[in-house]
Amino acid sequence: MQKGFRIAAMAGALSMAMSGSAFAVNNLTFDGWTVSNGDITSNSATVCQSTDYDCSVVASGKGFQQVTVSPSSSNTTGDPNTSYIMTIVTDQNANSTSGDPADLGFYDVSFVKMQVSLGGTGSTTGNVNGIYGQQAINNVTSSGSSATSFQSTTNISTGWALASNSPISISQNLTDNGNTNDTGDDFSSNFYYASDNTADGTRTGFEMSIDQKAGLASPGVTTSANDVQTFALRERQGTKLQTASPSGGYTLGGDTVSWAAGDDAKAIWLGQNINLDSTGTSGTTLGSTFGYLSFDNVTGDSNPPATEFGFAATKANAPWVWDDSAFNINNSVKPCLSDPTGVTCP
Repeated sequence: MQKGFRIAAMAGALSMAMSGSAFAVNNLTFDGWTVSNGDITSNSATVCQSTDYDCSVVASGKGFQQVTVSPSSSNTTGDPNTSYIMTIVTDQNANSTSGDPADLGFYDVSFVKMQVSLGGTGSTTGNVNGIYGQQAINNVTSSGSSATSFQSTTNISTGWALASNSPISISQNLTDNGNTNDTGDDFSSNFYYASDNTADGTRTGFEMSIDQKAGLASPGVTTSANDVQTFALRERQGTKLQTASPSGGYTLGGDTVSWAAGDDAKAIWLGQNINLDSTGTSGTTLGSTFGYLSFDNVTGDSNPPATEFGFAATKANAPWVWDDSAFNINNSVKPCLSDPTGVTCP
C-alpha cells in the first residue's frame, strides 16, 4: 500500500511536466515522414503528398531535415508569395517506416511562415511572427505485464497559426504495470491541458484534467487483488467554460455551488477500495470503501466548495453528479472505482 502512495506522489509531480495535440493549420500536418537510421525521408510526409503543396529539401543530416513547403500550382486558395519552412528533428539513429511519428522515442516537427513581398525597389523575404509545432516523447522501458510507458506530446500554435487552435495543448500519459505476477499494483496517470489566448498572448480560458489510479494489491494476497485508489480533477475557466451549472446549482453535504459560463469551475473526485479480509461461510467482505466529491466556483463567487464524503460502495462506484457537459475534457470519462468484490466500472 505504501508503494501506491509513493507512486501517486511521483505522478503528481510528473503531471505538471506538460504535453498535447492540435488540429492542422492551413492543411499543414506533422505526420507521414519516415526515418531509417537517422536519415529522414520527408517526401512521404502528408503535407508533401498533398496536392496543395510542393516540398523541397534545403538542409539535411542525421536526425535532422529542413524542407520548404510552398503552394502548388493547383492550390487555388494559397498565397503564391507565402511558403513555410518545415523542420524535422529526431534521434540520430531513429527508425520508423510507418509514417507515424508516435513510433519514435522523440521527435519535433515545426512550421514557420515565410512571406515574399514584391515592391518597386525589389523584393524582400522574411518570416511571419508565429510558429506551429509538435514535440513528443515516447518511452517504453520494457514489454509485457511489467511494462512502464511514458508519453508526452506538446502542440504550440502562435501568431499566424493561432486561428481556431488552442495555442498550447498538452497531454501526458504514464503507466507502470507493476509486478509481472500481480497486475493489481498497476499505476496510471493521465494529464491534459489546453488554453485559449488572444493574439498578444493573454490567456482567456483553459481546461485541465488529471486522472490517477494506483493499484494497492499486495503480491500473493488474493483478497487484495482489486485494492485501488483513484483520483480525478477537472477544471474549466473563461472561454473554455461555455455552459452554466443547472438551475439551482449542485448541492453536496448541505452546501450548494453554481457557476455561469465564463467562470472558473473545478471538480475533484477521490475513491478508494481496500478489502481487508473475507470471513464466514457467507463470504462477508470486510474492508474500506469510500468516495469524496467536491465542486467549486473558484473565481465566480466567494462561497466555499460544496463537498460530500461517504463510506459506501454506492457512493464510491457512482460518478455522483459529475457533469458531462461542463467537465468532458478531451473526451475524458466520468471517474469510477472497481470495488473489492471484483465489480468493474461500466
